[in-house]
Amino acid sequence: MERRDFGNGLKVAPGTPLLLLEPDSWRASSLVAFLSEAGFRVEGQLSDKVRPAIVLANLAWPGTEVRDRLEIVKRDVPEPRIVAFVSSLASETVFPSLKLGVKGVLSLNASAEELRSALVCVMTGSIWAPRAILSQWIDRVTRLGWNDAVERVFTPAERRVLAGLEDNLSNKEIGQRLGVTEATVKFHIGKLLKKTGASGRRDLVKFAADSTLV
Repeated sequence: MERRDFGNGLKVAPGTPLLLLEPDSWRASSLVAFLSEAGFRVEGQLSDKVRPAIVLANLAWPGTEVRDRLEIVKRDVPEPRIVAFVSSLASETVFPSLKLGVKGVLSLNASAEELRSALVCVMTGSIWAPRAILSQWIDRVTRLGWNDAVERVFTPAERRVLAGLEDNLSNKEIGQRLGVTEATVKFHIGKLLKKTGASGRRDLVKFAADSTLV
């Protein structure tokens, strides 16, 4: 079968499976039309017969529906190539997406050309994200690392205090939650400030939100 030119020299074989996780029916119909024209066979569910070459997910959708379905995909499909829509391109949306294993991040109102470029980029093994935010991500990973590295960088008590800060609790409220004194909470915050390089409590809260370490 003749492959269709999807742009930038990428040829898509007709019937290439693409899993679309888009709960918004209006957006889904528009995306299906665009992707089908490009040569993809768009599927809405993962099954034994569907092993997608790429996944397109709407992570801007409220609730956990799309995220939960994406976790199932990651469990059943080895190293899936994922492109995701987020509400806006900012560190607090891009960082968690990259940590989920997403390779391409687009704003919810991305143009057809942007979507095309992101799919081309991810299908050829690269990452599609704003350069400035991607640079911040690399700096953060280089400085702290993720997963097992988090266990080495932060103690369990520090992670619980960081979670309290992310929940906008006062030092007193964090102490009550953890069953420790307010002075102990202040001690842990001091350690967190030193480890993260944050300039103050507000910067530390932003760090927690951006990095999703807690």
